[in-house]
Amino acid sequence: MESELSCSDAVDQPPSEFQVRVTPEQEKRAMAIYRRSIVITAHGHCFHPEDFRDMRKAGITAQGIKLTTDGIYWRGAIRYRIDSEVAGWEERGKEAIRILEEEVARSQGKIVIVRSVADIERAKREDKLAVILSFEGARPLAGNLQNLEKFYKLGLRDLQLFWAVPNPLKKADGTLSDFGIQVIGEMNRLGMVMDFSHMSAAAFDQAIGATRDPIVISHCAVAAVSGPTERRRGGTDHLDDATIRAIAENEGVICLHFYEGYIKPRHGPHATVEDYVDHIDHIKNLVGIDYVALGVDYFPEKGYYWVESPKAMRGGMVDAVREMVRRGYTDQEIEKVMGLNLMRVYRRVWGE
Repeated sequence: MESELSCSDAVDQPPSEFQVRVTPEQEKRAMAIYRRSIVITAHGHCFHPEDFRDMRKAGITAQGIKLTTDGIYWRGAIRYRIDSEVAGWEERGKEAIRILEEEVARSQGKIVIVRSVADIERAKREDKLAVILSFEGARPLAGNLQNLEKFYKLGLRDLQLFWAVPNPLKKADGTLSDFGIQVIGEMNRLGMVMDFSHMSAAAFDQAIGATRDPIVISHCAVAAVSGPTERRRGGTDHLDDATIRAIAENEGVICLHFYEGYIKPRHGPHATVEDYVDHIDHIKNLVGIDYVALGVDYFPEKGYYWVESPKAMRGGMVDAVREMVRRGYTDQEIEKVMGLNLMRVYRRVWGE
């Protein structure tokens, strides 16, 4: 959290000549859609100067930034694993917000922290970058429900309840604890977006039944396209059709990962936006276009491959638009995937 390491320095990308092949007319249409769209990526970890420059070059309007990840903390380029579920995590969460606030202050108004839908709309209108504060996992709450409101007042508008390690919201069997149910109720009261990524099927069933608000899965894939990775049903990493239907019934949004470990290559040696849009196709055909968006999840570690596209973050989103244009998606459908579906959830949860 304290380094100048940027995700653009760390993201690996396999060498490729891959390019979405569209006609000049399709290219003109794709670029027009992209330029007018509110483009939101729901999940990232990158908030150093070079990362914001990449966001700007990519035409991204807003990004959800997971400022900490349960069990992992970065100092410089060194990755620390911290086993404690509570000790020190409230302070780490506050420190991460402070570091981001310093970056926002240095931007002299070019970056804004999102506290309402109007902040995202203003960022698009005024050509600014908007960041949505979140944590990946709830360890910064330190097992204290009152800390949720404290972080809300510091600007947190989104929270991913689980990551891959224990926290006070999670029982030993991976289901929600009583404290986890209390956190969901308090998030409903405060108006915070709930991210159900990395949940087991049982925990998801508990959580979706406990919330009154639409939820997001900020980074995932579709099991029917990439293939299931678990013997048992469901979970929110690789969504089965029953889970997709439950999210649509909740009026939530499924945000697709850009990591090749989730978006499996089906058209070549590495995953491309063709593979990515196959996942969008499946959701659209199953429940409709209103429930799918962009996840991404770039993070500052080497050795990982993302969906192939020129210049990684700077090219991936617009190439997805090109591929959707090529497949005959309407302008409105593409704009929904780019950001309007997430804006609908934010408006419901945060209010105007």
